[in-house]
Amino acid sequence: MLYSASHTTLVNTPPPESLRLLLGRNGEIVIGISGLFLFILCVTGLILWPGWRKLIAGFKIKWDGHPQRVNFDIHKVSGIVSVIFLSFTAFTGFCWLFHDWTYPVIYAVTFTAQPPEVTSTPIPNQEPLKLSQLLEISNNVFPESSTFAVNIPSKPEDAVYIHKSQPHELVFSGSSGVYLDQYSGMVLRVVNSLKLSLADQVFYAFEYLHYGTFWRLTSRIIYVFVGLIPTLLFITGLVMWKYRCKNKKSKISL
Repeated sequence: MLYSASHTTLVNTPPPESLRLLLGRNGEIVIGISGLFLFILCVTGLILWPGWRKLIAGFKIKWDGHPQRVNFDIHKVSGIVSVIFLSFTAFTGFCWLFHDWTYPVIYAVTFTAQPPEVTSTPIPNQEPLKLSQLLEISNNVFPESSTFAVNIPSKPEDAVYIHKSQPHELVFSGSSGVYLDQYSGMVLRVVNSLKLSLADQVFYAFEYLHYGTFWRLTSRIIYVFVGLIPTLLFITGLVMWKYRCKNKKSKISL
């Protein structure tokens, strides 16, 4: 898989195509802001959850009750069981898409020095190395890994980043890689998921939390259903709003 954007962070970020709505940076902004709003909704929903008064009752759905009560219970229970996972997905997605702001904060909070950007050194009258040559160099660095993707430089001074997946990594895209000078093939930086700074461990954890790979197949199955819950919350929330409007009209008519 080839990406045309240059890679500037130590730990892999998700493929741009999955987060841009095919609209470039504008698509990233839309998705990023949506993720932030979802995260805020998760936090406020957790604080306002009515089940805090009676914890056991908060996880029950009264199926034989009035449709309005059943709808409310479905909204209440589905929200609380998914809030943590939705928060993970929303927050990590927001951090990825606005990494120019969020990553420096994480480096500062974790007291980790932010690494300088790596660059290629153009050589006069020399074309960049072939992809096969660059892949061979990366395979020498990680002989037991597989190549997931390659970030093709968009500028002459950009470095090539080759995404590598090591056997111990749970994220399907891998969390290791090699920065190479596109002209000389010199190894500029090695990203090894086994030797990460504290800040980079946080970025590394983002992938597990966003994609739901921390419990392997179990968490992936959970994330399938979690991904459907926002739609359920929207529908039940809309029904609750309609009931509330109906009740207000009834009071006014009285």
